[in-house]
Amino acid sequence: MQRKLLTTYLILIVVTMIISSLLSWSRVNSYFYDRINEESEVRITILRDLLEVELKNDNYTLDGFASEYSKKFGARITIIDKSGLVIAESDYDKTQMDDHKSREEVAFALENDQMFSTIRYSNTLNTYLEYVVIPIHFDGLDGVLRSAKPVDEIKALINETLQMIMIGILISAVIAFIVAYLITRRLMKPVNELTVMARKIADGDYDNKIYIDQKDEIGDLAKAFNVMAYNLRLNMWELETKNNELESILTSMSNGIIVVDADYKITLFNKMFIELFNVEDSDIKGKLFYEATRNLIIFQVLESSYENRENVVKEAKITTPDGDKVYLLFASPIINTRDKIRGTLLVVQDVTKIRKLESIRSDFVSNVTHELKTPLTSIRGFVETLKSGALNEDVGIKFLDIIDIEAERLELLINDILILSEIESLMGDQNQGNYDLIALSTEVVELLKPKAEKKGLKIMTDYQEQLPLFECNPHRIKQLLINLMDNAVKYTEEGSVTIRLRIEYMGYIIEIEDTGIGVEKAHIPRLFERFYRVDGGRSRKMGGTGLGLSIVKHIVELYNGSIRVTSEINKGTKITIRLPIKD
Repeated sequence: MQRKLLTTYLILIVVTMIISSLLSWSRVNSYFYDRINEESEVRITILRDLLEVELKNDNYTLDGFASEYSKKFGARITIIDKSGLVIAESDYDKTQMDDHKSREEVAFALENDQMFSTIRYSNTLNTYLEYVVIPIHFDGLDGVLRSAKPVDEIKALINETLQMIMIGILISAVIAFIVAYLITRRLMKPVNELTVMARKIADGDYDNKIYIDQKDEIGDLAKAFNVMAYNLRLNMWELETKNNELESILTSMSNGIIVVDADYKITLFNKMFIELFNVEDSDIKGKLFYEATRNLIIFQVLESSYENRENVVKEAKITTPDGDKVYLLFASPIINTRDKIRGTLLVVQDVTKIRKLESIRSDFVSNVTHELKTPLTSIRGFVETLKSGALNEDVGIKFLDIIDIEAERLELLINDILILSEIESLMGDQNQGNYDLIALSTEVVELLKPKAEKKGLKIMTDYQEQLPLFECNPHRIKQLLINLMDNAVKYTEEGSVTIRLRIEYMGYIIEIEDTGIGVEKAHIPRLFERFYRVDGGRSRKMGGTGLGLSIVKHIVELYNGSIRVTSEINKGTKITIRLPIKD
């Protein structure tokens, strides 16, 4: 801005200098030439009068007059008769001079009989001269008296004068430029401060102020700018606070949220939406919805809500890289105060676990009912048989043994249900202490060894030496080991059952491996579900409740551990449990 102002001032100064120079040159030329002309006319008049006086002197000649007064007046003097013949000349030989009647000044004076002056080139002197001619009419002399003076002196004087004027103009221009620079600098200083402040505000810095003491419009502008900066800072703070609150709310929400405009371009979303739909590009703002996810069901929900201007709720089963998910979709149109729809809000809730829990609960009720109904039906059937007359000693004892087995089975089932319910209700295990896992494992091995030996199986142990103590409830760990070892013994007809204990990657590793019948891979993911049996009839025949592995899984999760199963048909099964070591 200052450069533009200085450029403008410089142009004005240069234009002023040019105009002043032209006017000065014209005026000086006119002035000096007018003065010289006046002087020449006075000089020629005086010379004529002197010539008239001198001619009365008998001893005086025209050549002597020309020579004498040429020196006195510093001018060339020529006397020409009316025929154009030079009869007297101060500077040159008159006999060598041609006819002067054709000379402009001579011809004019002879023809008009009046004084005449002009500036022309002299072929005799090879320079420009100012000629002044006056008619003379004396006794015996009729012609013109001419005075000539070189104009070089006049030009030199004019140039010198113009040079002084130009120097004055140039000095004035320099002074004017300096003054303009100082004035523009003074004027631009607050403007520059305002510019710097504006740039800082544009960069997000609202904490600076402009200090200008001027009482003019610039001072008022600075005050207004400071007020604007303060209001901007306040508004930005409020906006950032609201944005942070909104971002915190969106981030902390467990549901996926996305907002699209009328063109289905994404204007707002949260991280959970990205996670739910496994969107590869996390920067989807401004993109079309189908560029983020090409799910037709969701797009139809959005479209229906927007076009019908109504809330839409729909449950959809969607395939993701993590498997099939069940999402509950809530779509709501966004309508402004002018009743114009601006876009659509979509809330996505993952209800996969809820639906799975509902399914598990339904299956659990069904399975519990079935498991309870079977032994109760047997008990009631045998009781009715006994009541109907089958009370002889042999048959009665046999029926009572069966009733006793079914009652024991009911007791085991109820105990397992209670244990499972108790474990599920715990946030953390109770009655914990530091215990030796090898000692706990040894107790379980000794407990199950008779059952294994009865089937001709061998229980083998592989313990790492000097295992650190494990903080746990010993009854839970023993229950875990008993369920796993008992299953291994049940489903192994020949060979061995091996239990291993070691430390690996800051965790206790418990491995129980058998050489039993094995499990098909298709059944492995469901082994730890309640009442799930690979072979239902065989499991019930062996006295299983269908809750043992589910109890194992919940105990492992109680200690933040993990469990993994590998198995091959007719080769055996290996269950690996990892329990992390606490600090």
